[in-house]
Amino acid sequence: MLSGFRRTIICWLVVMCTGLSVALAGDVSVKGYLIDGACVARKAHKAHALAAHSRGCLQMPACSASGYGVLSDDGQFIRFDEHGNQMARKLIKDTAKETGIKITVSGTVDGGKIAVSKIELQ
Repeated sequence: MLSGFRRTIICWLVVMCTGLSVALAGDVSVKGYLIDGACVARKAHKAHALAAHSRGCLQMPACSASGYGVLSDDGQFIRFDEHGNQMARKLIKDTAKETGIKITVSGTVDGGKIAVSKIELQ
């Protein structure tokens, strides 16, 4: 049997972990750079190169097919859902900005993915 102290600690940990998972899921706005999944995987150790990512690369078939996400100001990459990928493709097509496409993404985060409701250029 668990002692009262151990049982208290375990219950506290369960409550804290449950609260943390709820806090990580929810409506958010994230500022950062628009990046494709293929390039973030290849250049993860080169944050400065990712921040200067080019529009031309974002439009390449392999990069577009890998999906998009936002590289947040704190260095975290959050992938978009399919709706967000479609919104990103339109934004890339419509923007005149050639490099370092800084955006604000709004939506609901669940795990490492965001269900995008809005993407705006900064």
